[in-house]
Amino acid sequence: MPFILLLLAIAAYGQQQKRIAIVNTEDDGEPPIKNSELTHLTDKLREIANKTLPSGNYAVMTQQSILAFLGSQESMVKECRAAEGCLAKLGRKINADYIGQARIGRFGKDLTIKVELYESGSGNLINSFTAESKNIYGLLSVLNKEAPYLFKKLSTDKSDDGKSFTDIRDGKKYKAVAIGKQIWIAENLNYNASGSKCYDNKPANCDKYGRLYNWNTAKTACPKGWHLPSDAEWTKLTDFIGGSSTAGTKLKATSGWNSNGNGTDEFAFSALPGGIGYLDDSFDDVGDFGDWWSASENDSYDAYNRLMGYNGKDVYRGYISKSCLFSVRCLQD
Repeated sequence: MPFILLLLAIAAYGQQQKRIAIVNTEDDGEPPIKNSELTHLTDKLREIANKTLPSGNYAVMTQQSILAFLGSQESMVKECRAAEGCLAKLGRKINADYIGQARIGRFGKDLTIKVELYESGSGNLINSFTAESKNIYGLLSVLNKEAPYLFKKLSTDKSDDGKSFTDIRDGKKYKAVAIGKQIWIAENLNYNASGSKCYDNKPANCDKYGRLYNWNTAKTACPKGWHLPSDAEWTKLTDFIGGSSTAGTKLKATSGWNSNGNGTDEFAFSALPGGIGYLDDSFDDVGDFGDWWSASENDSYDAYNRLMGYNGKDVYRGYISKSCLFSVRCLQD
């Protein structure tokens, strides 16, 4: 029975990002679908991978970039004429961490699709699904329904759990959390950017609460692949968890707030009250209030922020002088 193979190769890219490539080869014999239909399925898998996986950790490669590793389309076809035995070898050849295939065949009048994802080093199966359909439109429907789970399994696999990352500028490791379609650093930033300070100028406070930044410094303090969230992105967060009037309780850590002002931390955001710093090198409100910058200006003097307090359930939206020193949370690009 002839097969067309769609090969999904996930290759390492730098310390954090992994590249995903979706390319196609043909087995001997008459293909079960047209080349144009194969291209459409390949494009659909690429689209689903882009939508499902965090862009800061994964980047979808073009077919041309995969061929650059292999030399030519012909060499790739020869290497993977058959599904058995070639996948792990191909993955290792292009320095891939994972490699998969979607095998499309025909049994009677029905088309079949079997998608598998492997670890290229060990050859162990990570995830798979199989389905049948009478036509190409049914296969597309199957991909829309099932392929996201294939990629989600990859992003939550223990070897790449997506729950932490390391800032390569200073080696500090941070927790990260997905809330809706956003991925946030689940700790206050503690990168020693010029002009940032520890509360009361005590390093122990940086260890606990992260550093405090004025607005101009905050805009560029996040590591590559992350950014200071805009006012609209903060609103998207609070809207997703039920609105700003109760978001404070849901986002605050379960300990660390004065006067029994702790939250439920339902979304593992773990907000802590890092306080505020001023131009005169004074500080206030640590343990009572947490203030975080947005990247959005109100005017030339003020920028929007978010405030949570020990004495309230809400996340307050306001604006304040750009010279104030606030905490920073980074959002993945």
